[in-house]
Amino acid sequence: MARYKESERKQVKSETKRRLLQAAAEEIASLGYEGANINHISEAAGYAKGTIYNYFPSKRELMLALIHQTGNEHYEFIRERVMQEADPVQRLERFFEAGFLFVEQYLAAGRVMIGAVYGHDEEFKLHTYQTYLPFFQFVAQDILAPGVAEEVFREVDLMSTANLLMTIYLGTASQVDPEGRPWLRPKQVAGLVLDGLR
Repeated sequence: MARYKESERKQVKSETKRRLLQAAAEEIASLGYEGANINHISEAAGYAKGTIYNYFPSKRELMLALIHQTGNEHYEFIRERVMQEADPVQRLERFFEAGFLFVEQYLAAGRVMIGAVYGHDEEFKLHTYQTYLPFFQFVAQDILAPGVAEEVFREVDLMSTANLLMTIYLGTASQVDPEGRPWLRPKQVAGLVLDGLR
């Protein structure tokens, strides 16, 4: 019986943390890190003021946790969809398609990440970069390397090209209208990238 209660307690804590992070993404996306208020975030998540401190010791730790969670979810969202394709060209197209879809579905979290990358806080920049490192490896090893091996892509330096592709992806996917729809279509961006790889 005690085990059941412990697992139930963990589930409640996990759900509370998820709601706090979601509310934090909305607040930070709207007001920026400096303007975000811990008490507003707790209340927006449906909890009493100060509840957030039971999960995160400071606003900075909350922001770092948000960057970490968003980066991991972003990676898994894209990877799961890309790996459904065997063909390297289709994988590349699916990469941009899934990436743009993620930005549309998680607009606030995406804005937080862009703010972290282009903001003045060096720790946030570094943490964001570290969180996105698996993306670079994934693009190099699971999209580019098979394409080069199958000779559908020309010979390229895998990591340098992965860095370039990530820069193109993050730059184009972050350009959205007020409703969160990207200005460019993923097929347009993938087409331009494919032209360069062939």
